[in-house]
Amino acid sequence: MDVIANDIDGLTIKELNASNMKYHLFHTSHEGYAVIKEEIEETMDVMNELLETFAVAWDKIKKNQPAFNEIRMVKKLSKKVAIEAVQTSAMCEKFNMSLATGHNSNQCVICGAIIPEGSHVCNGCRSRK
Repeated sequence: MDVIANDIDGLTIKELNASNMKYHLFHTSHEGYAVIKEEIEETMDVMNELLETFAVAWDKIKKNQPAFNEIRMVKKLSKKVAIEAVQTSAMCEKFNMSLATGHNSNQCVICGAIIPEGSHVCNGCRSRK
């Protein structure tokens, strides 16, 4: 997990930036919640498909039948799960970026480092794009 954690942070920032180019920041916590919930549901939908496909593979394996196609599909679906999870992570960052006020407004929305007023992301997190 530690090997790719920085890569995931970078992908989260990349997805956040793409979202911010296309869509406005969240106006309310309700709006942010709804978008995050949708991303979680999309992640779960793909995860359920992955689990079903893996179960078919296991049934074939138990019968000594080839399961190569199913395992290829599990690989493909696991990548889709990762993409959806990164999108969920990005929307959590967008939530904080959109709605951080008061004691949180001087902190990087990604790592929590103290940053100048008016910024949302510290230079360290920004450089990981």
